[in-house]
Amino acid sequence: MVLRGSTKLSGNNDRIYLAPGARLILYVDAPTFSIKGQGVVNESGQAINFLYFGTPRNTTLSLGGNASFTGAIYAPDADFTLGGGGNDTYDFVGASVTRTVKMNGHFNFHYDEHLRRIGPSRGFIVNSWREL
Repeated sequence: MVLRGSTKLSGNNDRIYLAPGARLILYVDAPTFSIKGQGVVNESGQAINFLYFGTPRNTTLSLGGNASFTGAIYAPDADFTLGGGGNDTYDFVGASVTRTVKMNGHFNFHYDEHLRRIGPSRGFIVNSWREL
């Protein structure tokens, strides 16, 4: 699926729902993509089942408002903001390749090591790290 316009999923009625066994590869060719609440529900719990690819036009990606997320993000030109977090043990499960990542509030980030073996690329490299 290709999204060409900026998208904002608010959670309640605006969401992407993946039933167990379903898989979605989403290409975002738009400046912004925003997810709040339960904007992406990946019932399988497998990060490989939701793949997000941002084109060079995709420069802003945000996840917030008690949103939990299971998937893999490859948007190397995007600034990625995670805000709020939820009550889950893992609020973000998967991997993220983005220009920057900023986490605000309570957020747990879990790298899914299974992606290293079966994902679209192998491994990851941290360019820089600064704790605030």
